[in-house]
Amino acid sequence: MADALDLSLLATTATDYARENKAPIFSKLIGAGLGGTPNTPIKPIDEFMMMIPGNDEVVLTELYLESVLQSGATGTFAPTNNVFKIKPKKAKVKPCKVDLLFTEQKILSLYKSWYGQIRGGKIDRTTYPFEQWVIEHVLKRVSTDLRQKALVNGTRNDAGTTPEQVMDGLFVKLAAARASGAIGASQIATINAITTLNAVAEFEKMVDKIPTEYFYSDLVCISPLSFKKAYERNYRKEWGTLPYNAGYNKQEIEGTTIEFLVEPGMLTTGLTAFESPIITTRENLAWLYDDESAQTRLEFDYGKRDRSLAYVMDFQVGFDWALDSLFWLGDVA
Repeated sequence: MADALDLSLLATTATDYARENKAPIFSKLIGAGLGGTPNTPIKPIDEFMMMIPGNDEVVLTELYLESVLQSGATGTFAPTNNVFKIKPKKAKVKPCKVDLLFTEQKILSLYKSWYGQIRGGKIDRTTYPFEQWVIEHVLKRVSTDLRQKALVNGTRNDAGTTPEQVMDGLFVKLAAARASGAIGASQIATINAITTLNAVAEFEKMVDKIPTEYFYSDLVCISPLSFKKAYERNYRKEWGTLPYNAGYNKQEIEGTTIEFLVEPGMLTTGLTAFESPIITTRENLAWLYDDESAQTRLEFDYGKRDRSLAYVMDFQVGFDWALDSLFWLGDVA
């Protein structure tokens, strides 16, 4: 492209770039793209969720094996029948879209920023074209919306126009599982509202709900930042500067191997307020995405009359989990 930006040409070159780089663009966005913050408890979702590709419905199967052990002194063969029981759980990806209209002024502003970094030697235009610059600006926002709004606080509305209406998120699904009894009383501790004065004790109440068979499994504690901060400050107040507590930067719940994960979309106030962190096994949660090219699209279109650039993207994603029985959490009395 010439240094003087031609928006009509950009619509063509940006669409060509998107088509030529379709796989890495959508893989970054809807596959393992919901990244975290390096060296913090905000982790990329592929570090604690199953990543499941599929273009429609996925079966998350629960396989139960009932008791099979018998006494061996009878001298007879007495097979135990019908001990394998399969309980299918299904999840689906849902269509999502991005419809944007860039004014000429906005595109020129982005272009000047990109070109300024070229002149400053920070980027090379031959390896980082302006088309990529524009696409990545949008992808960053889409990833943020998926992670901080839809994944945690979403309620699916097929006619919706906000990020929160893209999918049924963690809060809605947990509420439904608890109401139906799928997450039972034996998995839920009665706790007090978590504060800097009681957090260690309240977390321990939830930990005590974990059966021995799972206690040393690969568990994670998904928490709002405020609950983790309360835990750290309460721990510091109770135990001071023990060498064991390096810098009070507690990345695991005391006395366990349960890793703290901060989910930035989890709120402790508002309509979707989490009263409790959530403990589950790593990869019990599942991120579903459609990796078939027929269902993904990214195109640009130039409007001559108002000199605008339209950005149109279609893709499919979803969220669910495999086993209700692998959740442990609290209920504020």
